[in-house]
Amino acid sequence: MDNLFIYLGKMSIMNLSVSKTGKQKVVEDLKAVTKKRASTNELTWMILGGEQFMAHEPVSGLDFLTASAEGIPKLSIESLAGVMQIPMKDMAVLLNLSYKTLSRKKRTDILSNLVSSLSIEIANTFAKGLAVFEDADRLNRWLHKDNKALNGQKPFDLLNTPTGLKLVNQILGRIEEGVYS
Repeated sequence: MDNLFIYLGKMSIMNLSVSKTGKQKVVEDLKAVTKKRASTNELTWMILGGEQFMAHEPVSGLDFLTASAEGIPKLSIESLAGVMQIPMKDMAVLLNLSYKTLSRKKRTDILSNLVSSLSIEIANTFAKGLAVFEDADRLNRWLHKDNKALNGQKPFDLLNTPTGLKLVNQILGRIEEGVYS
């Protein structure tokens, strides 16, 4: 398991095949690392593409703040979409971008600081969800299911705003503490 963690820390998620099999492998690798109890910062870094997102593992949240101010590459968005198992059209909606605008960008193009910040926050929320559910499939089912604590809304539909992300994170925290949500 330690070798897997070291391997994932050095690999780039986007170097994997873009095929469904490659995405499934990323999810399986994240499952293994999640069970090892990697930190949310480490999971977030991996979800966004590892070294292709940021040259070194983040030491604190300030590293993510710096990354969002500088802008992150489109390939980090592709990696996030792959891990979340959603098409880029849905990712564009979450980022409040038109799909045309997002699809026109090259994989190495740097996104605005606001889009970058929102992407990092979505990845962080997904990482927290992985830590709570310890399974990407269970997390995805929960994200796409009506939630009573959200007045019947799906958590996924709230991931496109800071306020929605905060609410989803609060509910994940309650689940982690054993409070039914």
